[in-house]
Amino acid sequence: MSRRTEKPFWDPDELQALLQTRVFGRSLILFNRITSTNDFLKRLARRNAAEGTVILADEQTAGRGRLGRKWQSLPGKGLWFSFLMRPQLPLEKVGVISLAVAALIADVLTQACGREFRVKWPNDVLVAGKKVCGILCETQMSPVNVEAIIAGVGLNVLQTREDFAPEWRERATSLRLAGSQNCDRKALFTKLSAAFDENLFERLPQRLPRLAEQWCARCEGLGGPITVSHMVSARGVNAKENTSGILEGIGEGGELILRMPAGDSRFFSAGEITLLRR
Repeated sequence: MSRRTEKPFWDPDELQALLQTRVFGRSLILFNRITSTNDFLKRLARRNAAEGTVILADEQTAGRGRLGRKWQSLPGKGLWFSFLMRPQLPLEKVGVISLAVAALIADVLTQACGREFRVKWPNDVLVAGKKVCGILCETQMSPVNVEAIIAGVGLNVLQTREDFAPEWRERATSLRLAGSQNCDRKALFTKLSAAFDENLFERLPQRLPRLAEQWCARCEGLGGPITVSHMVSARGVNAKENTSGILEGIGEGGELILRMPAGDSRFFSAGEITLLRR
């Protein structure tokens, strides 16, 4: 089932017919302009929206990434969408979902765009060392299990350098700026939809270890020195701390594993990493 908004930027029925998916996008809602696709889908999820429901917008006025950071979502420039998962997963495994989504995006873009795409913990997709895509996963819980995961994707496609805020111009890029061979937003959305449909719904618990391996195969900085910036609490006061070591991999719950100079390992479930020169 698709649902129209007034004069949608793409025809939702035509788009849905292109998808050829079993779960992803079978319920599809398009907006020309919305505050946040994640926020809208979270409300639908609480009203028992079907797994695979997709909210796709041409523009977001309040798009955001991790930690509430603003995500620029200009009209006609990218793919801004969220989709609903209802996996039978224990809470401790949920952290792998954003890594799995990132790995699938990097695989699809590498095949479609003629460039090598990498991933960076915890939720970035990179090309030529710059961020081209971010993933934001938000979880809804019942007292006993995971009820829903809302996975938001922001993929920069057609931006020029001037489209990015000055503070982002050295760190962010688009498929166009990276010299991609494919900047057709609809074709890319169709390819991503097929990858998500095949890998993220049926038998997801069994698929997650392989998706984690795919993520590691594309991980920027794996086996090299990094610094993790993370929060610590002492006597009720939160403060930021930097810890350096070797990026060893990820744990079963998507945690970053850092090998320390003394040879022991530390696990981080949240934080920001900086790659260091070898």
